[in-house]
Amino acid sequence: MSVLLRAQKPTHAEKFREKVSKNSELFSTNIDNAYQQIRPLLHEARILKDSLSEMKLLDRKCRYFYSKNLTDSLIVSTENLQKKSREFNNYYYEAMANIYLAETYSINKFHDKAIVYLNNAYEILQKDQSKSKKIFYAKSNILNSYSNIYLDINQPRKAAKKILEEINSGKELTNSEEYANFQYLNYSNLANIYIQYNIDSADYYVKKSIELRPKSLSNDKAMVSNYIVLGEVAKSRGDFKTSVANFHKALFTSHKNGIELNKINIYTALQQIYTKTKNKDSADFYQQKLKQLDLNILQSKYNSLQKVIEKEKIEEDENSSQKILIFGIAFAVLIGFFGLFMYRFKRKNKKETDLNLQEVYNQLITLVKNKDESFMFTFENIFPEFSSKLLHITSDLQQSEIEFCALLKLKLTTKEIAQYTFIETRTVQNKKYRIRKKLEIPANEDIYQFIDNI
Repeated sequence: MSVLLRAQKPTHAEKFREKVSKNSELFSTNIDNAYQQIRPLLHEARILKDSLSEMKLLDRKCRYFYSKNLTDSLIVSTENLQKKSREFNNYYYEAMANIYLAETYSINKFHDKAIVYLNNAYEILQKDQSKSKKIFYAKSNILNSYSNIYLDINQPRKAAKKILEEINSGKELTNSEEYANFQYLNYSNLANIYIQYNIDSADYYVKKSIELRPKSLSNDKAMVSNYIVLGEVAKSRGDFKTSVANFHKALFTSHKNGIELNKINIYTALQQIYTKTKNKDSADFYQQKLKQLDLNILQSKYNSLQKVIEKEKIEEDENSSQKILIFGIAFAVLIGFFGLFMYRFKRKNKKETDLNLQEVYNQLITLVKNKDESFMFTFENIFPEFSSKLLHITSDLQQSEIEFCALLKLKLTTKEIAQYTFIETRTVQNKKYRIRKKLEIPANEDIYQFIDNI
């Protein structure tokens, strides 16, 4: 019996590592679904005492919170990764923990401290003499983080210089496919920087990035950035139709993958375009989306800043009271700003919640009336779980049927749907019948009520 058990254990461990590997693949296409698997996988890693898999999963949690702009959760996850990497003497993940901490400090405008953490990360990596590809990529991440800090302090030329250093370091990669994948990401990052001060260079590098895009890779974070750059390039040249189409591709890809980064840039650009083209309803809609997003980011920054200050109090000795005082002042200012923002936001929302909801519906209906291609992109950003909930009931729904259900969600009558989509009322009634049958809606239940509850 004991021999049999010993033979089974490696098989169980191999199956577990395969699940961790599949989670990594899923992470590149849908980070929300991948994140849902991390907690049980971490539990299993600890039972198996698989320290390497545990650190991989902790690192993945950090990347998830970074992609979601949840800096408060990021700092907690980073501390867990830092603790485990030190426990198991793993230079790579200890360095990555320092990189994540640098990003958190930079977001909270403590750029000097962020650079200290990046320097720490580089020193840690220098201890590793293996010259492995993981160490190479970690050093590349450090250059990327330096670039992000320069962007945060509005020095895009210095940011571009760091990415160009990263591009140059790619000479170490001898495998052509690996080299192309590496530069695909770098050119995307460089284009995103150049969009701030050199449109032609941005256009050049975004096209180079798209040319190198791996065929096996679905739309990922880099393509979200690429669509944004293409949108900005077209916008700067007055081609608003192409610009809007690319910004909506960015939103669609972002929603599909669960990535929240750069949404503020997309909403801002769309609001500007619709204002310039005198499309007031759409301009107001994206202005409202910006306010909601600002509130979410501010809430996360408020929480993360509190954690940063707590961390500083632990790390600093009594002689650094002046530095802590500076943190305290910054924290107090943010508390005051946040409190004022919340007061105004809640007071306004208390009076206008119902009105705003109706405005959102009206704006969506306007998009339907105008046969605007952005309707479904916009709808899915307002009701992000609508499609998935429908498909959970039945996977037999076609995209056109999901879009028809969206019209029902807006409570459009049979006559209105026929009028706005240029089809016969009988056709609308037939579609309602097929939807009712596929979703198994009881005969005594109103289809509008059923769809509204989704």
